[in-house]
Amino acid sequence: MEELIIVRGTATRTCAADRGVLVVTARVKQPSAAESERALAELTTRTDEVLDRFVSIISGTFTVALSIRPNSYWHPESGRTVIDGHVGERGVRITIVDPAQAGSLIRALYDAASVEVSGPDWELVDDNPVHAQIRREAARDARQRAEQYADGLGLSVGGVAFVREPGIRTEPPGLARSLSFQADAELASEPTIELSAAEIRLSASVEVGFRIEPGR
Repeated sequence: MEELIIVRGTATRTCAADRGVLVVTARVKQPSAAESERALAELTTRTDEVLDRFVSIISGTFTVALSIRPNSYWHPESGRTVIDGHVGERGVRITIVDPAQAGSLIRALYDAASVEVSGPDWELVDDNPVHAQIRREAARDARQRAEQYADGLGLSVGGVAFVREPGIRTEPPGLARSLSFQADAELASEPTIELSAAEIRLSASVEVGFRIEPGR
């Protein structure tokens, strides 16, 4: 059996996000399905008008939910399910290419319609050079660890026998950089929407098996 030193190299880096993702949900409740459909159409029209104004910073929209459904609950006294209206809902996933404008878009949506806004979730594009840089750093860390172990054992590190990549993990630095709120007429007339810096922490790891050679 080939004798190996197996190590895991890691690297972490924080960088500016390339884009942000919001999910905007319009939801209404009316007595009938037809009334719910009309109310939802009015609400989504106001929402779409805002998105049209910010088209220069939006690279794509995708409808993730669209439904008109009965709103029901269990009535224990009668022992049956009661329908007390119909709920209309549309959710749209929006990709923003200018993270600095995310707060302005959220505020405009808040001012225009009673919608729920979740996010932004920050992302990096696939061809961002940081991906390659952090992989190289993880590989160098693996080599350095192997050499340190080998030196402590009076051995030398030879060629690479195998490489396994668990992958690159992304997360917001520190606490999650996200915001979720619902417009409410009872809230202050001039609410302040503050977003943390559009940053992402990338963590890369790689498992490498190095051949062991006699000490020099």
